[in-house]
Amino acid sequence: MNKKRILKLIEIMRRQSDMDHKLSLSQISALLDEDGISNINRKTLYDDFRTLSEYGYDIEYDDGYYLSEAPFSLSEIKIIIDSLNSLRNLDERFLDGLKRKLYSFISIYETDELKKLEYRNTHSDRRFINRMEDSLQAIMNNETLKIRRINKEEEEEIVPLFLHRENDYYYLYYHYVGNDRIYHVRFDNILKMKNTGNRSEILVDTSKIISHIAESSSSFYSAKAKLIRFEITDNSPYLRQRLQDDFPDLVFTKNGFSIRASISDAFFAKLTSYGDQIKISDAAVADQYIAFLNKIITRNNSENKSN
Repeated sequence: MNKKRILKLIEIMRRQSDMDHKLSLSQISALLDEDGISNINRKTLYDDFRTLSEYGYDIEYDDGYYLSEAPFSLSEIKIIIDSLNSLRNLDERFLDGLKRKLYSFISIYETDELKKLEYRNTHSDRRFINRMEDSLQAIMNNETLKIRRINKEEEEEIVPLFLHRENDYYYLYYHYVGNDRIYHVRFDNILKMKNTGNRSEILVDTSKIISHIAESSSSFYSAKAKLIRFEITDNSPYLRQRLQDDFPDLVFTKNGFSIRASISDAFFAKLTSYGDQIKISDAAVADQYIAFLNKIITRNNSENKSN
Protein backbone atom coordinates (compact mmCIF):
# COMPACT_ATOMS: atom_id res chain seq x y z
CA MET A 1 0.00 0.00 0.00
CA ASN A 2 1.38 3.40 -1.02
CA LYS A 3 0.91 5.53 2.14
CA LYS A 4 1.49 8.83 0.36
CA ARG A 5 -1.13 7.99 -2.30
CA ILE A 6 -3.68 6.97 0.37
CA LEU A 7 -3.14 10.19 2.34
CA LYS A 8 -3.49 12.30 -0.81
CA LEU A 9 -6.61 10.38 -1.79
CA ILE A 10 -8.18 11.07 1.63
CA GLU A 11 -7.36 14.78 1.25
CA ILE A 12 -8.86 14.92 -2.26
CA MET A 13 -12.07 13.12 -1.29
CA ARG A 14 -12.50 15.20 1.87
CA ARG A 15 -11.83 18.60 0.30
CA GLN A 16 -13.06 18.24 -3.27
CA SER A 17 -16.07 15.94 -3.01
CA ASP A 18 -19.40 15.87 -1.26
CA MET A 19 -22.91 14.64 -2.05
CA ASP A 20 -23.44 17.47 -4.56
CA HIS A 21 -19.92 17.44 -6.04
CA LYS A 22 -18.89 13.94 -7.08
CA LEU A 23 -15.68 12.90 -8.77
CA SER A 24 -15.12 10.43 -11.57
CA LEU A 25 -12.18 8.02 -11.47
CA SER A 26 -10.45 10.03 -14.20
CA GLN A 27 -10.88 13.25 -12.21
CA ILE A 28 -9.45 11.59 -9.10
CA SER A 29 -6.49 10.29 -11.13
CA ALA A 30 -5.88 13.77 -12.57
CA LEU A 31 -5.92 15.35 -9.09
CA LEU A 32 -3.47 12.73 -7.83
CA ASP A 33 -1.28 13.40 -10.85
CA GLU A 34 -1.21 17.13 -9.92
CA ASP A 35 0.28 16.05 -6.58
CA GLY A 36 2.99 14.04 -8.32
CA ILE A 37 1.29 10.63 -8.06
CA SER A 38 0.90 9.40 -11.64
CA ASN A 39 -0.07 6.28 -13.60
CA ILE A 40 -2.98 5.36 -11.32
CA ASN A 41 -5.39 2.88 -12.88
CA ARG A 42 -8.96 1.98 -11.93
CA LYS A 43 -8.00 -1.22 -10.09
CA THR A 44 -5.58 0.70 -7.88
CA LEU A 45 -8.29 3.24 -6.96
CA TYR A 46 -10.83 0.47 -6.24
CA ASP A 47 -8.28 -1.20 -3.94
CA ASP A 48 -7.61 2.14 -2.23
CA PHE A 49 -11.35 2.73 -1.71
CA ARG A 50 -11.63 -0.67 -0.02
CA THR A 51 -8.66 0.15 2.20
CA LEU A 52 -10.20 3.49 3.19
CA SER A 53 -13.49 1.77 3.94
CA GLU A 54 -11.72 -0.60 6.35
CA TYR A 55 -10.39 2.44 8.21
CA GLY A 56 -13.80 4.12 8.50
CA TYR A 57 -13.80 6.38 5.43
CA ASP A 58 -17.16 5.86 3.72
CA ILE A 59 -16.73 6.59 0.00
CA GLU A 60 -20.00 6.19 -1.88
CA TYR A 61 -20.85 6.07 -5.58
CA ASP A 62 -23.85 7.83 -7.14
CA ASP A 63 -22.93 8.98 -10.65
CA GLY A 64 -19.52 9.74 -9.17
CA TYR A 65 -17.52 9.14 -6.00
CA TYR A 66 -17.72 11.23 -2.83
CA LEU A 67 -16.85 11.00 0.84
CA SER A 68 -20.15 10.69 2.69
CA GLU A 69 -18.76 10.61 6.21
CA ALA A 70 -16.30 13.09 7.68
CA PRO A 71 -14.92 13.64 11.21
CA PHE A 72 -17.18 16.71 11.50
CA SER A 73 -20.46 17.47 9.76
CA LEU A 74 -21.16 20.91 8.27
CA SER A 75 -23.52 21.81 11.14
CA GLU A 76 -20.97 20.68 13.76
CA ILE A 77 -18.29 22.89 12.19
CA LYS A 78 -20.72 25.81 12.22
CA ILE A 79 -21.57 25.31 15.89
CA ILE A 80 -17.86 25.35 16.78
CA ILE A 81 -17.20 28.47 14.69
CA ASP A 82 -20.25 30.25 16.13
CA SER A 83 -18.95 29.47 19.61
CA LEU A 84 -15.46 30.73 18.71
CA ASN A 85 -16.92 33.94 17.28
CA SER A 86 -18.70 34.58 20.57
CA LEU A 87 -15.35 34.63 22.44
CA ARG A 88 -14.42 38.28 22.07
CA ASN A 89 -10.94 38.06 23.63
CA LEU A 90 -9.47 35.66 21.07
CA ASP A 91 -6.64 37.02 18.91
CA GLU A 92 -7.88 37.37 15.31
CA ARG A 93 -4.89 35.56 13.79
CA PHE A 94 -5.30 32.69 16.24
CA LEU A 95 -9.05 32.56 15.46
CA ASP A 96 -8.41 32.55 11.68
CA GLY A 97 -5.92 29.71 12.13
CA LEU A 98 -8.47 27.64 14.06
CA LYS A 99 -11.08 28.25 11.37
CA ARG A 100 -8.72 27.11 8.61
CA LYS A 101 -8.07 23.88 10.49
CA LEU A 102 -11.81 23.30 10.94
CA TYR A 103 -12.49 24.01 7.26
CA SER A 104 -9.98 21.29 6.33
CA PHE A 105 -12.49 18.69 7.57
CA ILE A 106 -15.16 19.64 5.01
CA SER A 107 -15.19 20.10 1.24
CA ILE A 108 -14.19 23.37 -0.41
CA TYR A 109 -17.80 23.73 -1.58
CA GLU A 110 -19.17 23.36 1.95
CA THR A 111 -16.51 25.82 3.16
CA ASP A 112 -17.84 28.43 0.70
CA GLU A 113 -21.43 27.83 1.88
CA LEU A 114 -20.38 28.05 5.51
CA LYS A 115 -18.59 31.36 4.99
CA LYS A 116 -21.76 32.81 3.47
CA LEU A 117 -23.71 31.79 6.59
CA GLU A 118 -21.04 32.62 9.15
CA TYR A 119 -22.55 35.97 10.11
CA ARG A 120 -25.63 34.21 11.46
CA ASN A 121 -26.14 33.32 15.11
CA THR A 122 -23.05 35.22 16.28
CA HIS A 123 -22.60 38.24 18.54
CA SER A 124 -21.50 40.30 15.54
CA ASP A 125 -25.04 40.40 14.12
CA ARG A 126 -26.70 42.93 16.42
CA ARG A 127 -30.07 42.66 14.67
CA PHE A 128 -30.23 38.98 15.50
CA ILE A 129 -29.22 39.54 19.14
CA ASN A 130 -31.67 42.43 19.52
CA ARG A 131 -34.54 40.21 18.39
CA MET A 132 -33.57 37.59 20.94
CA GLU A 133 -33.53 40.28 23.64
CA ASP A 134 -36.94 41.60 22.52
CA SER A 135 -38.34 38.07 22.61
CA LEU A 136 -37.01 37.43 26.11
CA GLN A 137 -38.46 40.73 27.32
CA ALA A 138 -41.87 39.84 25.87
CA ILE A 139 -41.76 36.38 27.46
CA MET A 140 -40.89 37.82 30.90
CA ASN A 141 -43.67 40.43 30.63
CA ASN A 142 -46.20 38.00 29.16
CA GLU A 143 -46.57 40.20 26.06
CA THR A 144 -47.25 39.55 22.40
CA LEU A 145 -44.95 40.22 19.46
CA LYS A 146 -45.52 41.12 15.84
CA ILE A 147 -43.07 39.38 13.52
CA ARG A 148 -42.55 39.37 9.79
CA ARG A 149 -40.70 36.45 8.24
CA ILE A 150 -38.44 36.43 5.21
CA ASN A 151 -40.47 35.91 1.99
CA LYS A 152 -43.72 36.92 3.72
CA GLU A 153 -45.52 40.22 3.24
CA GLU A 154 -47.87 40.13 6.23
CA GLU A 155 -47.03 40.45 9.90
CA GLU A 156 -48.13 37.86 12.47
CA GLU A 157 -49.08 38.58 16.06
CA ILE A 158 -47.74 35.82 18.29
CA VAL A 159 -47.39 34.93 21.97
CA PRO A 160 -43.70 33.99 22.57
CA LEU A 161 -43.08 31.03 24.88
CA PHE A 162 -39.33 30.37 25.02
CA LEU A 163 -36.06 30.34 23.08
CA HIS A 164 -34.35 27.12 22.10
CA ARG A 165 -31.06 26.18 20.41
CA GLU A 166 -31.06 23.06 18.25
CA ASN A 167 -28.02 21.99 16.21
CA ASP A 168 -26.59 25.30 14.95
CA TYR A 169 -29.72 27.49 15.02
CA TYR A 170 -31.73 29.47 17.55
CA TYR A 171 -35.52 29.18 17.54
CA LEU A 172 -38.42 31.18 18.96
CA TYR A 173 -41.29 28.94 20.09
CA TYR A 174 -44.72 30.57 20.23
CA HIS A 175 -48.47 30.21 19.82
CA TYR A 176 -51.30 32.48 18.64
CA VAL A 177 -53.95 34.02 20.88
CA GLY A 178 -56.82 31.55 21.13
CA ASN A 179 -54.74 28.76 19.57
CA ASP A 180 -52.88 26.37 21.88
CA ARG A 181 -50.82 24.73 19.14
CA ILE A 182 -47.06 25.27 19.34
CA TYR A 183 -45.10 26.75 16.44
CA HIS A 184 -41.49 27.76 15.98
CA VAL A 185 -39.41 29.99 13.72
CA ARG A 186 -35.66 30.34 13.29
CA PHE A 187 -34.39 33.76 14.38
CA ASP A 188 -32.40 34.27 11.20
CA ASN A 189 -35.67 33.90 9.26
CA ILE A 190 -37.31 36.81 11.11
CA LEU A 191 -37.04 39.96 9.02
CA LYS A 192 -38.79 42.31 11.43
CA MET A 193 -39.96 42.15 15.05
CA LYS A 194 -42.01 44.57 17.14
CA ASN A 195 -43.15 44.35 20.76
CA THR A 196 -46.88 45.15 20.87
CA GLY A 197 -47.16 45.29 24.66
CA ASN A 198 -50.55 43.55 24.63
CA ARG A 199 -50.83 41.15 27.53
CA SER A 200 -52.30 37.71 26.97
CA GLU A 201 -52.81 34.66 29.14
CA ILE A 202 -50.55 31.73 28.22
CA LEU A 203 -52.74 28.65 28.37
CA VAL A 204 -50.45 26.15 26.67
CA ASP A 205 -49.90 22.88 28.53
CA THR A 206 -46.20 22.27 29.29
CA SER A 207 -46.48 18.70 27.97
CA LYS A 208 -47.47 20.08 24.56
CA ILE A 209 -44.34 22.21 24.47
CA ILE A 210 -42.14 19.23 25.33
CA SER A 211 -43.91 17.08 22.74
CA HIS A 212 -43.48 19.72 20.04
CA ILE A 213 -39.74 20.02 20.64
CA ALA A 214 -39.38 16.25 20.43
CA GLU A 215 -41.39 15.98 17.21
CA SER A 216 -39.87 18.97 15.43
CA SER A 217 -36.20 18.48 16.08
CA SER A 218 -34.39 16.60 18.83
CA SER A 219 -35.91 13.15 18.39
CA PHE A 220 -34.68 12.95 14.80
CA TYR A 221 -31.00 13.37 15.65
CA SER A 222 -29.02 10.74 17.50
CA ALA A 223 -25.94 8.57 17.20
CA LYS A 224 -27.99 6.15 15.10
CA ALA A 225 -29.07 8.82 12.62
CA LYS A 226 -28.55 8.02 8.95
CA LEU A 227 -28.45 10.13 5.83
CA ILE A 228 -31.82 10.13 4.03
CA ARG A 229 -32.38 11.70 0.62
CA PHE A 230 -35.63 13.22 -0.63
CA GLU A 231 -37.01 14.65 -3.85
CA ILE A 232 -39.19 17.78 -3.82
CA THR A 233 -42.31 17.71 -5.99
CA ASP A 234 -43.40 21.23 -4.98
CA ASN A 235 -40.47 23.64 -5.14
CA SER A 236 -42.27 26.62 -3.60
CA PRO A 237 -40.40 28.98 -1.21
CA TYR A 238 -43.01 28.23 1.46
CA LEU A 239 -42.28 24.49 1.37
CA ARG A 240 -38.53 25.05 1.51
CA GLN A 241 -38.94 27.37 4.49
CA ARG A 242 -41.19 24.90 6.29
CA LEU A 243 -38.70 22.09 5.69
CA GLN A 244 -35.88 24.21 7.13
CA ASP A 245 -37.98 24.98 10.21
CA ASP A 246 -38.87 21.32 10.79
CA PHE A 247 -35.45 19.84 10.01
CA PRO A 248 -32.61 22.15 11.15
CA ASP A 249 -29.89 19.84 9.79
CA LEU A 250 -31.40 19.81 6.29
CA VAL A 251 -29.16 20.28 3.22
CA PHE A 252 -30.79 21.23 -0.08
CA THR A 253 -29.54 19.46 -3.22
CA LYS A 254 -30.22 20.04 -6.92
CA ASN A 255 -33.60 18.27 -7.01
CA GLY A 256 -34.41 17.81 -3.34
CA PHE A 257 -32.73 17.68 0.03
CA SER A 258 -31.07 15.36 2.53
CA ILE A 259 -31.26 15.08 6.30
CA ARG A 260 -29.72 12.93 9.00
CA ALA A 261 -32.48 11.29 11.01
CA SER A 262 -33.16 8.32 13.22
CA ILE A 263 -35.85 6.13 11.69
CA SER A 264 -38.80 6.19 14.09
CA ASP A 265 -42.58 6.51 14.14
CA ALA A 266 -42.17 10.13 15.33
CA PHE A 267 -40.05 10.89 12.27
CA PHE A 268 -42.47 9.21 9.85
CA ALA A 269 -45.42 10.95 11.53
CA LYS A 270 -43.79 14.30 10.74
CA LEU A 271 -43.33 13.27 7.08
CA THR A 272 -47.06 12.53 6.70
CA SER A 273 -47.82 16.24 7.17
CA TYR A 274 -46.07 16.92 3.84
CA GLY A 275 -48.33 14.59 1.82
CA ASP A 276 -47.04 14.17 -1.73
CA GLN A 277 -44.91 17.34 -1.66
CA ILE A 278 -41.80 15.31 -0.86
CA LYS A 279 -40.69 11.84 -1.94
CA ILE A 280 -38.19 9.53 -0.20
CA SER A 281 -35.40 8.62 -2.62
CA ASP A 282 -33.93 5.78 -0.54
CA ALA A 283 -35.89 2.61 -1.38
CA ALA A 284 -35.28 0.90 1.96
CA VAL A 285 -36.47 3.91 3.96
CA ALA A 286 -39.44 4.33 1.60
CA ASP A 287 -40.46 0.71 2.29
CA GLN A 288 -40.31 1.38 6.05
CA TYR A 289 -42.44 4.49 5.57
CA ILE A 290 -45.02 2.51 3.59
CA ALA A 291 -45.08 -0.10 6.36
CA PHE A 292 -45.69 2.70 8.88
CA LEU A 293 -48.61 4.05 6.81
CA ASN A 294 -50.07 0.56 6.38
CA LYS A 295 -49.87 0.07 10.15
CA ILE A 296 -51.91 3.25 10.65
CA ILE A 297 -54.48 2.19 8.04
CA THR A 298 -54.84 -1.26 9.63
CA ARG A 299 -55.26 0.30 13.07
CA ASN A 300 -57.89 2.75 11.80
CA ASN A 301 -59.81 -0.02 10.03
CA SER A 302 -59.82 -2.10 13.22
CA GLU A 303 -61.10 0.84 15.24
CA ASN A 304 -63.83 1.59 12.70
CA LYS A 305 -65.02 -2.06 12.79
CA SER A 306 -65.12 -2.05 16.58
CA ASN A 307 -67.18 1.13 16.54
